[in-house]
Amino acid sequence: MANKSAKGDAAIRSRDDLEKHIEAFLKAGGKVQQIPSGVSGQTSSSGPRQIVLSHKTS
Repeated sequence: MANKSAKGDAAIRSRDDLEKHIEAFLKAGGKVQQIPSGVSGQTSSSGPRQIVLSHKTS
């Protein structure tokens, strides 16, 4: 089951890398803003939100 161990090791490296990036960001004066649940970064746009993959002709 080396595959599971490799995935675990990769996750640990990713977490450590992210932690280093966050630390550097904060040391450089960056600030973390907590966004309330339910708030979206999507800007409103006019028009339908449905995606049409194909148009069938009759």
